[in-house]
Amino acid sequence: MLFQMCYGPEIEVIYETIRKNPGLDTPVLRNEYQYDAKGDISSLIDSVLTILEDLQFIRKEEKGFVPTEGRPWSNIEVFSRLQVIAHEEVSREDSLNYIFASLYEQFFVRPDRMFVTNLHYLVNRKFTKTLVGHEKINAWKRMMECWGLGRRVYSGFYALPHLSLLKQIIMDVGEWEGGLHPFCETKIHPTLPCITAEGNIFKGIIFGLMALHERNRVEISYKQDLPYKSYGPKSEWNWIQIGKQVETYDTLFE
Repeated sequence: MLFQMCYGPEIEVIYETIRKNPGLDTPVLRNEYQYDAKGDISSLIDSVLTILEDLQFIRKEEKGFVPTEGRPWSNIEVFSRLQVIAHEEVSREDSLNYIFASLYEQFFVRPDRMFVTNLHYLVNRKFTKTLVGHEKINAWKRMMECWGLGRRVYSGFYALPHLSLLKQIIMDVGEWEGGLHPFCETKIHPTLPCITAEGNIFKGIIFGLMALHERNRVEISYKQDLPYKSYGPKSEWNWIQIGKQVETYDTLFE
């Protein structure tokens, strides 16, 4: 089950440890990261391993845990796999993994709402067959913040994707030019949901692209007579261009 009492950074760290040292088990991992002899972080280790297994980053063998593919950690890959889980379990809306994987799209993207407070109440009102506790929702918010989906703000969550996450997506796309809407629909949405219930682009993504435009890392503009919706404060953008130099944006957010 993906709803685990985790914080985020430890998931990547433990995955990378297993990737570089296949065959480790819980006792070895606990000894590796137990900084206080009086405590016991076994439950935290087990929670991380559960998440990594459900995301299919690792699998358990007789000798211990091994990576499924051996690639370095990637937040982009995390969201891609959450998309797969959401689509695979859409027929089981009472599944906790479905709720975890689709929560961002259901409560932020589809209603085009960037800030949501009292998320715990909204989740349980929608998914009446499954009780999701406060701590599970808080853990979701911690992990999503760590992976770049937004920020925890007071008792709510502000779903403005971090520029570093958008940078990764854009670097994976590479050189591209075309309509802003089809770019988001075909290049971003398969990894990070961004299509609202009305068929528009989620404003959190638009704001992120605006920030990249202001930094001269992408160019968004307006072209007449395009069959695409325009975005921006004055509906002034419907075209996006990403140059070859996107591959060298190592200092993009310094």
